Amino acid sequence: MKSEKMDLADLLADESFINYCKRSSPEDVAFWENYISDNPDRRLLIEYANEQFLQLFNALAEADMEEQLGRLQSRLDLTEPAPVVQMGGIEKKKSIHISSLLLKLTAAAVLLVAVLFTVNYYNTGKKKSVKIFLAAYGERKNLQLPDGSDVTLNAGSKIEINESFGVSSRDVYLEGEAFFDVKHNAKLPFIVHTPAMDVKAVGTAFNVKAYRNEKLTETSLIRGLVEVTLKEDNNQVMYLYPNQKIQWEHPLEKPATLNSAAIKNVDTLNGAGSRMKKLIVTDNGDIKEIAWRENKLIFEDDTFGDIATMLERWYGVNIEFNDNTLHNYRFTGIFEKEDLKTVLDFLKESRNFHYTIEPGEPLKINLSK
Repeated sequence: MKSEKMDLADLLADESFINYCKRSSPEDVAFWENYISDNPDRRLLIEYANEQFLQLFNALAEADMEEQLGRLQSRLDLTEPAPVVQMGGIEKKKSIHISSLLLKLTAAAVLLVAVLFTVNYYNTGKKKSVKIFLAAYGERKNLQLPDGSDVTLNAGSKIEINESFGVSSRDVYLEGEAFFDVKHNAKLPFIVHTPAMDVKAVGTAFNVKAYRNEKLTETSLIRGLVEVTLKEDNNQVMYLYPNQKIQWEHPLEKPATLNSAAIKNVDTLNGAGSRMKKLIVTDNGDIKEIAWRENKLIFEDDTFGDIATMLERWYGVNIEFNDNTLHNYRFTGIFEKEDLKTVLDFLKESRNFHYTIEPGEPLKINLSK
């Protein structure tokens, strides 16, 4: 079964998907990689199902290893030679003793290798144990982490934590967008990791937006104080105060290696502080950067290209531009709990364009002039 409507349970029971996870069939691997490419809205589900399968596969491998160890131990216990009748003098007895000794050594060696493999599995495998939380396209999710911190995940987002979270560290790995209301713990700083920046807090409330393949990574502070490390800018450290945000635009190409003096000159010319911006607050008091938590869409002179990306996540649809000039149309507006058609009809009133909706899973929206 290879349907767009497959859920997590269906995927884990599908032979083709299992072959993809195990990388045992080039045809199935190619199929699912193409499927992810053609259905970006289901990529998070596929990745999550893959991770769940691998965890299940490792657990089964562990159980099988314990069973094999038990069998080896039983065979080792039975390696004592059975009683024999001496028929050829001392040489025959010596031969039997040597064979028994070799069997013992072989079984012991196999047992030792198995034990070492098991120890290595526990020492390495457990370190990689992670817990994943995700929100699919078209949904938002509220959750509480083991340390008591509250998290709201925006559509098309996921976070990962390891089993030591809240015990020896509080590291969170984010892909997408999430709002964090952090439980105070001065001994264990709360750190959100993204490809472009790390955000460190002790007790605070902030939003991090770091979607894959989007040009901007952004952190917005609502309460408290956070330390932001710009990993793509020579690990520069900056501090955010309430009602401030910092944006980092990913370079299209990796810059050539610069010495420290050159980096300093570049920062002086560009102004490191220019990355700091005020949060956008509407006349109604809504903060644009976190309005999604209240189920509100706010556009503030945003391009149609950026708006389309938000609408795809918000409603779980695919949007295609049949005319590239539409990308640069700009809109301002506030929408609260409106359906997609209402939003598009409102945008049409200010700029001239047409749209059609093609049925399917997901829906496809075609935009044209």
